[in-house]
Amino acid sequence: MSRYGEFQDWYVNTEKRSLNSANQYLVAFRKVSFKQSGETVEDIFNPEELENRVNSILETKGTDENIIRSTFDVTDGNLQFDDLKSGLKYYLKFLKSSVSLNMLDSDFVNFKHVLGYFVHIMLANNKRNPEQFVNSEPKSGQGYAGNRIRQSYEKYRSYSTGMTMDVNIVPGFQLYTKTCYINWTPTGMNVRVQWNQQKDNIESLQLFNNEEKNGVWVGEPIPLDSFNLYDEKEPNQVVKNFYQQYVQMLNNSRYMKNKEVPNNMKVKQLAEMLVEEKAYNIILRGAPGTGKTYLAKQIAADIIGCLTDELSDCDQFDFVQFHPSYDYTDFVAGLRPVQGNDGQVGFEPKNGIFKAFCEKAKFQQEKHSNTFDDIWENFIINVEEEGTVIIPRIANGQDLTYSVNSNRNLKEENSVASITKENIFRVWQGINGRKSGGQQAKMQAVVNYLKNKYSLPNYNASFATDGEKTDKKFVFVIDEINRAEISKVLGELFFAIDPEYRGKYGAVSTQYSNLFEDEEKFYIPENVYIIGTMNDIDRSVDTFDFAMRRRFTFVEVTAKDSQEAMLKNPEVIARMDALNEKIISDEIGLSEDWEIGASYFRALEDQSRSISVESLWSNKLEPLLKDYFRGERNCKAKIENLKNAYDLVGDDDGSVV
Repeated sequence: MSRYGEFQDWYVNTEKRSLNSANQYLVAFRKVSFKQSGETVEDIFNPEELENRVNSILETKGTDENIIRSTFDVTDGNLQFDDLKSGLKYYLKFLKSSVSLNMLDSDFVNFKHVLGYFVHIMLANNKRNPEQFVNSEPKSGQGYAGNRIRQSYEKYRSYSTGMTMDVNIVPGFQLYTKTCYINWTPTGMNVRVQWNQQKDNIESLQLFNNEEKNGVWVGEPIPLDSFNLYDEKEPNQVVKNFYQQYVQMLNNSRYMKNKEVPNNMKVKQLAEMLVEEKAYNIILRGAPGTGKTYLAKQIAADIIGCLTDELSDCDQFDFVQFHPSYDYTDFVAGLRPVQGNDGQVGFEPKNGIFKAFCEKAKFQQEKHSNTFDDIWENFIINVEEEGTVIIPRIANGQDLTYSVNSNRNLKEENSVASITKENIFRVWQGINGRKSGGQQAKMQAVVNYLKNKYSLPNYNASFATDGEKTDKKFVFVIDEINRAEISKVLGELFFAIDPEYRGKYGAVSTQYSNLFEDEEKFYIPENVYIIGTMNDIDRSVDTFDFAMRRRFTFVEVTAKDSQEAMLKNPEVIARMDALNEKIISDEIGLSEDWEIGASYFRALEDQSRSISVESLWSNKLEPLLKDYFRGERNCKAKIENLKNAYDLVGDDDGSVV
């Protein structure tokens, strides 16, 4: 839920006012922006900062339109200034109380547990490698057993804000010489310890802001004893105050202020539609330049919980752009040429981009040890570098020689058989690697090899609970989804992609399933969400058939939507409005589907690009509009009419009919 949504809930439930008046205030906030900076009210996170900016408005008696206009740029002539002033008062009140309102009791409990784990492993023995004492007993007088603290840490890392805390301990001796801290992912803002002079005990905890050059300490150090971390009672006020101070530091950080918020309400609504309402598949359709691809990435980032520019490095996200040559073997599965060790070229089955993505999501549905992930990745990299690995058999017989195939699975020498990461993970857990039990002895040999050579520990229930679902979400974006022959690309996934058949209930056999040894039926897991984009007016592609349309929720992204998200300059907005109004006028005769989105006009606001109004028209807008009217007898007259609108000189008096 966005902060606007939280404000609505607070206004109705705490202030006992109507939702209608809350919405009036929100409309006002979206129609104004601060002069010079161009920020909206929502862009300001710190209540003190916002209060300083609008103090002149709040101190005046009645509504002084001149003072409001001296503070804000107001583009809506219908805006009621008394709504804006009243809304600012309530919004400030909400921000000042939101620190405590947004902190559930469970957040305070979680924070106490994480602090307890952090302090415990720092104190247990600061001269030994922390990996040796993570599960050790705490010092005398501490109420939690070490293993219980470890379990508490795993259980209490997530917070109602959607953030996750990580305890970062630097391996090695003499921890008091290392930078060890509690880090709130992904901001980096953290909690650190202050040691006494003897370096044998922790005196206090303090916040640290690593955004500043060389970092700065925030607030006063809090004596460790005052937290009462190891009693069985509810968190005391010291814990609560420290947590509130931590959250306030986060809200003031550049990370939070710079977090991308354009079109935020729409992003939140569509993210909730996909996840909470279980739409699973949506397609963003709209006119050229409406930012559909960018919006799709914003939605993906919101669902995953990262920034848009972090998506490219995120294993929970993937992106593909369809084109007329794209087919089933690219998307689902097919045969790909591969050169063997003998130099001969053959073919092997290979997962397409979407099937590989879904397999990764299925594996992540099962909560498992990061230790296994790290060891397996290191093992595969080493085999790739060496070319092969020899695995001793656990029973009488020849040793096994494996290489890594294009799917990054182990491929047995002189055999088509392969072993996947998922197979080995199951054997490590003590269950059949495959349901059929096939190649169990070979897979057990690999597990033993990993234990001997890579120190893979024996599987323990504390690592994971088999079958326990995680909330890790995966988003797959298909750009220009209607540019390929969608039924041909999806094949039998036509059934599995249906939101009503997500999970094992919708499992199907792929066209190449007989080539994947002992492969189970393929399905799209419940933690995978698909976002497509399409341009309805593109005459070079086919549209969806009705059966496929039923499997997607279509969301229109209008030119106006893109304008509100991308543009701030009144003159640029006026040019875009005038041009689009002329496009849908009776003189031109096109529908709203042919309007031009704001991404075409953003260049006029980008000072680093120095693109002139005339250059934008001649290099971008005019060629696009000529394509609109290609072959029409009166094309030239229509273009001239649209140019006049773009130049804000009014309609000409000529006829284009």
